[in-house]
Amino acid sequence: MTSHGDICSTEGLMSAWQLRDYGGIESLELVKDLPIPKITSSKDVLVEIKAASVNVLDAWMPDGYGKVAFEQLFRAHLPVTLGRDFAGIVREVGKGVTELKPGDECMGVVPPQSEAASIPYAGLTAWSGLRSMGGLGEVSNGKQVLIMGAAGGIGSLATQLCKLWGSKVVATCATDAVPLIKNLGSDFIVDYKSPDADSTLRSFGGFDLILDCTGKWDGYDYKLLKTCANAKYLTLVPPILNNLNDYGVIGGIFKTIYDLIAANASLILRFKTLRWVLFSPNSSALRKLRDYAQNDQLKPLIDSVFTFDQLKAAYHKMKSGHARGKIVIEMA
Repeated sequence: MTSHGDICSTEGLMSAWQLRDYGGIESLELVKDLPIPKITSSKDVLVEIKAASVNVLDAWMPDGYGKVAFEQLFRAHLPVTLGRDFAGIVREVGKGVTELKPGDECMGVVPPQSEAASIPYAGLTAWSGLRSMGGLGEVSNGKQVLIMGAAGGIGSLATQLCKLWGSKVVATCATDAVPLIKNLGSDFIVDYKSPDADSTLRSFGGFDLILDCTGKWDGYDYKLLKTCANAKYLTLVPPILNNLNDYGVIGGIFKTIYDLIAANASLILRFKTLRWVLFSPNSSALRKLRDYAQNDQLKPLIDSVFTFDQLKAAYHKMKSGHARGKIVIEMA
């Protein structure tokens, strides 16, 4: 996560929080004398970051999560600057860039920029799950969707997108988050801590699509899917990074393929499938999310805002699993 301008006044330099070893969040180091990147390609865009949001992967990586994929598959090495999405101002563009110019606000274009920063990564991950993997369209009348973990950054956006597209949405969350999720438009909210949560979910008669944003339930709750309806169970926590760490690149890939086949073997004859949701870059979807936000059809749920110097505290809060919406870092 980087910043320049007010954060670092030395000409041509910027500040960045960098991961230099896998010693946990406390091993993150604030470096204040890094050179500002230069435009080297006709498609490059240099952005002065004003706000960024914290994602789960950011909080896990300092402990070594995804280390094998990072180092062996992507050929990347420490130190690395963490951070997945942002909002800011364009400072310079390459000759081939036509849609942006210096001075433009980018990613979000909706004040305040804290809200803009909370949309990109979580929004595109939700979009990838619901549209690409889940098969939902912008007109999804009659589809019954369960969002497990609706109070998080991805879950809260997914809840709103499903409602916007006409689905009937049932959301699970903790007791203290119920008022927040109610304001997002969910048709029914189930407190997952309630002793009758499972029976309540069963009473809906099955779901066309389940988006599990928690990864904490014991097994995949296939029993909640509709029978013979091409029902889909989507999880945001695929095992591939853990498998790569545990078994190496080749072994991890084969173990992941085996896991997916084994999980679907008992489901496919009943027209059900398990799918793993991953972030997928999609410029048209990003523009659509921006338009939704500008038209007040999509409201980012902000849990808390930290300053750039408080980044470690923000990561600890994300890692605790108790955030209600997105955690945002403001640069100045």
